[in-house]
Amino acid sequence: MSVTVKAPAKVNLLLDVAGRRADGYHLIDSIFQTIDWYERVTVETADTLCFSCTGGAPLDESNTAVKAARLFAAHVGCEANFRITVEKHVPMQAGLGGGSADAAGVLVALNRLTGAGLSVGTLCEIGEKIGADVPFCIRGGTALGTDIGTTLTPIKPFVHGCFVIVKPACGVSTPEAYRLVDHATDAAHPSATAFIQALEADDYATMAALMQNTFEGALQLPECMAAKKQLLQHGAMAACMSGSGSAVFGWFDDVNTAEQCAQTLAPQYVRVQVCRPCRGVVIE
Repeated sequence: MSVTVKAPAKVNLLLDVAGRRADGYHLIDSIFQTIDWYERVTVETADTLCFSCTGGAPLDESNTAVKAARLFAAHVGCEANFRITVEKHVPMQAGLGGGSADAAGVLVALNRLTGAGLSVGTLCEIGEKIGADVPFCIRGGTALGTDIGTTLTPIKPFVHGCFVIVKPACGVSTPEAYRLVDHATDAAHPSATAFIQALEADDYATMAALMQNTFEGALQLPECMAAKKQLLQHGAMAACMSGSGSAVFGWFDDVNTAEQCAQTLAPQYVRVQVCRPCRGVVIE
């Protein structure tokens, strides 16, 4: 028996690093949105834990998919005798949550494969031990993320328009990104509350103006700044770096304009993808 799921990547429509907890973890306010750029995860029963993955991701115990399998098995009290195959499509070091999506996909798929019947809340508790973005990648849709990003509040679904995602050649180390944020003096601090109010009112102009990311100003990556400028020049209502980068998304009102932009920019970047907002993990 096997179970295959499609696990979506995410963008941060807005991201503010709001401070630090006593334990050193950073506090954020973010508007998360899953997008229809999927990792494909298949799990099967096996005699031992077997793992394969495309796309250059690590194949050892450091991989989020392997961590998810180990933690799931420990929680339900079984051996981690699973064969896990991950077809990666989402680029790494992009701020799109590809690794978190892999872990979310494994947890959802194993829950179905084993018949464990764990609730979404329990899966999120397991996922939080792997990474702060994993609970959102399990739930999907549109949500306000607070604390370290694991306190999730569903909000009105963000369904308008589409995105062009641009991945420059540069990568970003998340710890280094947070170090730079800690020393930034002029980084943007967008208001998640104002964004939610604009979303409720279908006020697209205000939403576009609030699509900002504290990391973007702190890192000042030339490749990201150039991608943002190009997206805006080609018709995006807003453009913003996602997560700690280095992917940049443009939000477009019209899909034809978005596709034309993607075709123009594709030769210049590692990956360019047109995406739409979507819900969470899909079991095939």
